[in-house]
Amino acid sequence: MYKANLLIFTVILSLLVISGCSTPKKISIDEAYTSIAPAEPLPEYLRQEQDRNLIIQIDNVADEGKSYKNYVELYINGFYIKPAQEITNLTRNYHYELLLQPGIYKIEAKYYASSGWAIEKFKILTREKVMIFPDKKTYLSIQLRKNSWGGLEENPSYFHIRYEK
Repeated sequence: MYKANLLIFTVILSLLVISGCSTPKKISIDEAYTSIAPAEPLPEYLRQEQDRNLIIQIDNVADEGKSYKNYVELYINGFYIKPAQEITNLTRNYHYELLLQPGIYKIEAKYYASSGWAIEKFKILTREKVMIFPDKKTYLSIQLRKNSWGGLEENPSYFHIRYEK
């Protein structure tokens, strides 16, 4: 009796799992762009090169003086973005070019300044929402202004944002 009940329970549970997997997920029209991947990519000759639509420039990060070993970390919606170029203790300018889907993004950076004995952390934020449009490029830039020991004069500091066709 116990084995029969266990077998029936296992069969019913298996059928529920199988039927649950076969039901397609329902999504809204607005979710289609991010939720549905193409069944296969376009042939190479039909593909158009998509331009990078977010360009971020952070200048005056490190140098041979008081800012030796200073560096920046960039985050978009909480994801750390690795720089495309090699970063050393003397990397003065950080440049990022990304291709993002249209929408609103939270973009922030963290500036790390070595004070000799410790590393101080500073925030670089945006004053407004960063919007990525399907037909425009979004530019974020900042020229870091530092104090006498290499830390930022303002904490937080803010990106300048501009949009271009």
